[in-house]
Amino acid sequence: MNETDALKKDLDALRKDLRELAESVRSSGEQRYQDGLDQARHTYEDLRSQASKRSQEVGAEIEARPFTSVFAAFGIGLVLGKLLR
Repeated sequence: MNETDALKKDLDALRKDLRELAESVRSSGEQRYQDGLDQARHTYEDLRSQASKRSQEVGAEIEARPFTSVFAAFGIGLVLGKLLR
C-alpha cells in the first residue's frame, strides 16, 4: 500500500466521519426544535385554559353584581379618560 492509497483511505474515513457528524448535528437540531415546539404548545394551552377560567370567573362576578360591575366599569373609564387626555 503506497502513500496515495493510504491518503485516499484516510480521506474516505474523514468524509464518513463528517457525514456522521453532520447527521448527528441535524438530528440534534431537529429534536431541540421539536422539544421547543412542544413546550410552546403546552404553554399556549395552559395560558388559554387560564384565560378561559378567568373569563368565566369575571362573567360570573358580573352576573352576581351587575350594578356594581357597571359602576366599576364607568369609574375605570373615567379614570382612563382623564389619564389619556
